[in-house]
Amino acid sequence: MTEIELTKAFYERLAGADAHGKPLAWEGAEVPTYTGSPPAEAGAPLVVIGRPRARGQEALDGTRLDEVRIQLRVHTAFEEGKGDYLQAYEIASAAHDLLKAAPIEIGGYAPRITRPDKTPVPAYDKGGKEALDLTLDYRFASL
Repeated sequence: MTEIELTKAFYERLAGADAHGKPLAWEGAEVPTYTGSPPAEAGAPLVVIGRPRARGQEALDGTRLDEVRIQLRVHTAFEEGKGDYLQAYEIASAAHDLLKAAPIEIGGYAPRITRPDKTPVPAYDKGGKEALDLTLDYRFASL
């Protein structure tokens, strides 16, 4: 399994384009998913799948252990001072549940989807709105 196939599998699952056939939604509305920068006119909320990163680790016996990391970024935006991270956490939970809803198979292999590390991104200005984002970092053994 390659990093590109993992990205494609995550995208297809969250966009509802795989055999599972259910797109990511929050409060009954579909949450669009992108694998790169979303269009300038894209409104919040949305999810961006970051490029996967392969990292090498060394075990106690000196053996190199590879892992692949992929990040989802849940983007939300509100009028200044009127939002909180709750929406981002709810969408993140829905995305994780969707990823786990059915096996994601890549080349006959179904990687185990474990709980991601979640990190709130400090608030920033996005087109006159306050953006409150949350990242989900998934790690997989060498693919």
